[in-house]
Amino acid sequence: MRTAVLDATPEWPAPFIGVWRRVPSTNEVAKTAALDAGAVPLAGTVVIAETQTQGKGRFGRTWVSPPGGLYLSVLVEPPARPGERSADPLTLLPLAAGVAVARAVRRVAAVPAELRWPNDLDWEGRKVAGVLTEVGFRKESPRLAVVGFGVNLTPVSLPGAVTADASGSLLPPGARPPGRLPEGVDRAGLAGALVTSLHGALDLLRENPASLRTGWESLSPTARGCRCEVRLRAAAPVFGITDGLDAGGGLRIRTDGGGIRVVTESDAVRILHTGHRRGRPARTASE
Repeated sequence: MRTAVLDATPEWPAPFIGVWRRVPSTNEVAKTAALDAGAVPLAGTVVIAETQTQGKGRFGRTWVSPPGGLYLSVLVEPPARPGERSADPLTLLPLAAGVAVARAVRRVAAVPAELRWPNDLDWEGRKVAGVLTEVGFRKESPRLAVVGFGVNLTPVSLPGAVTADASGSLLPPGARPPGRLPEGVDRAGLAGALVTSLHGALDLLRENPASLRTGWESLSPTARGCRCEVRLRAAAPVFGITDGLDAGGGLRIRTDGGGIRVVTESDAVRILHTGHRRGRPARTASE
């Protein structure tokens, strides 16, 4: 595992690479390392675990992390772009991470996995991977971020007898359940591919954000033309049709009221109907 990650790391020597059988959360281990390092730059650090006891998902949810999956976090520092607020790399970082995990899984597992807003990965209608990006944990380095990946390589046994998603939260009726990649996927090879893909996506983020957005849309069949519901905090939900990404990396929604609403990673978007696309039957209620 270490060899695969070292081979995929463009900087040498790598700041830090750690592999554990069991940790509370790879994101938390990476953030602790960054805080303990003081002025030492740790961008490029990779933390890997076979299982997590307190895996983290979006909106404060728990990511169920059974043994045998791949749980990997990377410390990165996207470049500042003065004067380009609409394309701030920090707002585009979750999209870069989504592109990275989709490309890595497609290459190593040889399955046509697809992105769901903003960076969940589906295969055969089930969530097989997710990404969580966090920033602002080190005041001396405000642009330092941790990008955490969770990939299901073994069956996910959810607690209780309720229908729940891979984050452990209740599923809406008809929503996709958690899934796993095919048996035999090489964890070390996937770890190396994830790191390679992430650095490649970061290069796009630095050099050509428009190309990154195009790449994300090409991996997400639900990015355009799909009926959706946007659930807002302390407000009524908004319904509309997905209409691709805007310059800042937000998802454009053509609302039923006739306007355009741009949602960000902090908003919850539920795909209600994908329509008849690419010769496939319609599907409903995914989130």
